[in-house]
Amino acid sequence: MWIYLFLMFTLVGCNNLDKNERSNEKYLVLKGANLYSSGKKSEALKMYTDALKLNPQNLIALREKGIILAQLGDLKLGQKNLEKVLKVNPNDTIVLKNLAYISFKKKDYSKSFNYLEKIPADLKSSQDYLMLGYIFYLKKDYSRSLKNYNLISNNIIYSDAIFFDSYLKVLEVECNKPIQIEVLLLVEDRIIYSKTNTLILFEYYKNNLKEYKLAERVMKNYLTYNNLNNEILEKLSKLYDEIGEKEQSLKTLKLIS
Repeated sequence: MWIYLFLMFTLVGCNNLDKNERSNEKYLVLKGANLYSSGKKSEALKMYTDALKLNPQNLIALREKGIILAQLGDLKLGQKNLEKVLKVNPNDTIVLKNLAYISFKKKDYSKSFNYLEKIPADLKSSQDYLMLGYIFYLKKDYSRSLKNYNLISNNIIYSDAIFFDSYLKVLEVECNKPIQIEVLLLVEDRIIYSKTNTLILFEYYKNNLKEYKLAERVMKNYLTYNNLNNEILEKLSKLYDEIGEKEQSLKTLKLIS
């Protein structure tokens, strides 16, 4: 997962500003945005800090400083800065999203849920729905969990093992076997580069659904798009052995380096 950062400015022509303009808070905020866009987070953080020295009430600088602090690993101080912004502007969606993520990362799921609920539906992202789906999963509200998971449109999210494992468990509770298979066949293409989720789905097909050919298929799909992997090959060989395909089991074992 990742933390949100929504910088709202692009720095244009900063080098043409005179000395006085370069010392003002607007310039520092713009410079911070420019540095961040170049991957220089620490330098950007300094610009926002300097801007706040000139004006402690600059909400943009305070917000971006909080987000960068959290990205750099200081969740506590990042959260503190963002909460200050929220007190002044309780409808700041960017702040709500970041506070939701920070709380989720700290496993304070109740607080994360409260922030997520305040985000308008038309502004929710795939990550917001992922967090909501997982929180409802923890509450054993599987119907609402699945509803939120089904709203996820970002394929990258299917590389997240926490989401994927809980998604399969929710799917098992809420859907009959034919529907599960129908859904999972669509999901397969979204996890072809994720070894972890390939193994999760393999075990689910094999142990939960007893669909051995589908278990074989998801492993072969992974091998088609990735380098040979010993763990994948070993489990696939063992599957062949268990379903009586001894020759295929031996052939697969020979591919192990």
